Amino acid sequence: MNAGMYAALTGNLSAQRRLDVISNNLANASTTGFKADQIQFESVLANVKNSTQGPVFSNDRYSTDFSAGSLQRTDNVLDVALEGDGFFVVNTPQGTAYTRQGSFHLTSNGRLVTADGYEVQGSGGAITVPANGKVEIGPTGQVSVNGNTVGTISTADFAKPYALNKLGNGLFQPADPNAATTAATAGIKQGYLETSNVKAVVEMSRLIEASRYFEICAKAVKTYDDLTSRAANDLGKV
Repeated sequence: MNAGMYAALTGNLSAQRRLDVISNNLANASTTGFKADQIQFESVLANVKNSTQGPVFSNDRYSTDFSAGSLQRTDNVLDVALEGDGFFVVNTPQGTAYTRQGSFHLTSNGRLVTADGYEVQGSGGAITVPANGKVEIGPTGQVSVNGNTVGTISTADFAKPYALNKLGNGLFQPADPNAATTAATAGIKQGYLETSNVKAVVEMSRLIEASRYFEICAKAVKTYDDLTSRAANDLGKV
């Protein structure tokens, strides 16, 4: 394959992957506790022994920005936000998972669950909240109803840099199933939610840049294709 054509095609592929990541970030700019994704590319020579092979973008590395979002007041007694490092611990069909999304609610039997219905883990197991009581959640996660403690919301953290995989819906699991948790330093604030850490203006700038790059690569592919066709046709006339 023509070296220029090869480079342009791989540029198209890298731009498309970047556009996918940016679009997903923008789609979740208002999602509670969402953490933005990032992608980096390293330009390398695919085969230095083959002079017809151009530079390609490879070794694309995906990462997640775990910086905290701002806190938004909701005054909902079951909404809680973490101030500092750490995650809420929840039980899912895929096993124990971790999240920064604190938009909790109660099931019909009083169990404290996430917005998606996953059980919020307490220090002594599931947390059951009696009906028709005044619910208070303290900075250490202690849940009280009418002054009586009914459980403590569990939090956990991991060594940095985080090596966590996204499960979707704001949930994470460690890439290493045997990774040890550490004590979270975050405090819990009742009546607040953590917003997405997506910076919409920054992502829009990246979207425009990636779109233009994609268009340039597409035009380059067409140019090389036209040149190849013209060369083939001219050769046939000789």
